[in-house]
Amino acid sequence: MSSAVQSKKVRPKPYLQPEYCKGCGRCIAACPVHAIEKTAEVNPDTGYIPVSVNLDLCTACGMCIEACPEPYGLHPDDVHYHWELQEPEGPTASQAAGRPAPVDVPAKRIPLPSTEPLMIKGTYASAIGALLAGCRHFFGYPITPSTEGAELMAKVLPHLDGAFLQAVSEVATVNHMYGCGGAGKPCMTFTSSPGFSLMLEGISYMIGAEVPGVFVNIMRGGPGLGNIAPEQSDIKLACRGLGHGPSNSPSSIASRSWSLPTGIWDR
Repeated sequence: MSSAVQSKKVRPKPYLQPEYCKGCGRCIAACPVHAIEKTAEVNPDTGYIPVSVNLDLCTACGMCIEACPEPYGLHPDDVHYHWELQEPEGPTASQAAGRPAPVDVPAKRIPLPSTEPLMIKGTYASAIGALLAGCRHFFGYPITPSTEGAELMAKVLPHLDGAFLQAVSEVATVNHMYGCGGAGKPCMTFTSSPGFSLMLEGISYMIGAEVPGVFVNIMRGGPGLGNIAPEQSDIKLACRGLGHGPSNSPSSIASRSWSLPTGIWDR
């Protein structure tokens, strides 16, 4: 038997790249010795809260590296990556410095003259109420039974220096509204039950970012795609399903027109 003792191979311990850690916690659950824990310090480069690795407790089992969903978040400390910052295409911050600074344009309240009562549809009442409230940006698409409201906005907005954009999908619509509302502009859309369902992720982002927007949901009846019969089938979804913010449910056609100017964009 040889007296020579073969040296044991040292396994690499994990190396944390804070810029790529989103704090998902998968590595915490995977670590058998509890060497990884959450922190309370936000990374200023990413806005996320990375985890913290105690290398003194680490046994270099590699379970955390396997559990990490980020390719460069946790990796063996014997592997090193080098990145070179590339100048982005288009105008940089220094190039854009010569542009004029944005100026806040205050809203104007114009008194309305007395008019005769209107006999109109609910979709038209919603559109007129939004126009009176100062909405000049509309993002949407045809979807029965709400198409008439979008058609009216498409006809009127060009005469008011507004913008009407027919989006390619519900997901595109809600993200257009996310950007427009984030720029401080009142915006709205018309949709129906299945379209509203597809917008929920974007609506969640808007509510989390406290970005305003008006979604007029002309509800269908029945589950899934439903039918064209009127029904209050989305009340629970709008009031309880989102769970992030207020919901306005007009009780009549008249209340459609005044509920928009009196509240949603002023919140």
